Amino acid sequence: MGRKGFEQLLGFHAAPLFVGIKAACLLSFRRSAFEDFDALLAEYEPCLNCKGIEVFRVVEGEEFVLLLFYRPAVLWRRLQDEAAWAVLAQYGYTRESSLQGCLEHLQARMRLQKSFPHEIGLFLDYPVEDVVGFITYKGKNFCYSGYWKVYANEQETRALFARYARCSEEFCSRLEKGCAFPDLVQAIS
Repeated sequence: MGRKGFEQLLGFHAAPLFVGIKAACLLSFRRSAFEDFDALLAEYEPCLNCKGIEVFRVVEGEEFVLLLFYRPAVLWRRLQDEAAWAVLAQYGYTRESSLQGCLEHLQARMRLQKSFPHEIGLFLDYPVEDVVGFITYKGKNFCYSGYWKVYANEQETRALFARYARCSEEFCSRLEKGCAFPDLVQAIS
């Protein structure tokens, strides 16, 4: 898979982040699907950085890499919410931590558990109520499922999911029509 395939993959899975609707997206890449994945990613990082998007390697193995693409200022504001901190505190996050410190703690928890810790939803910009609902009901008894399992504000979240889908469709369509990837990524603080 070359540059076009990489851009389509990014657009399909992370368009809401790239246009400023979402604070973060988590993507898994199979290295062998690309000629030189690390070099390809390194080519895109300056473009993403200049638009206010950073990349954090959450988990990395020989074949797969799990990357968090995020807008630091936006994500940090969302994590500062009192309800979000109440959840994070249960898993050892401290208010004294920086965003980088929180990401490193998440990374350590993923390595330790060898799975997704429940609080990852907060880092992916899911509503606190849905993260708490998922934890409380152990992934069951949700009222709707789409980009995540929904436990509160179903109608509002359905509308948001529809917005995400339209955004991804339009982003990928514009890429197909020849728009340059950097031109589609918006700078938002």
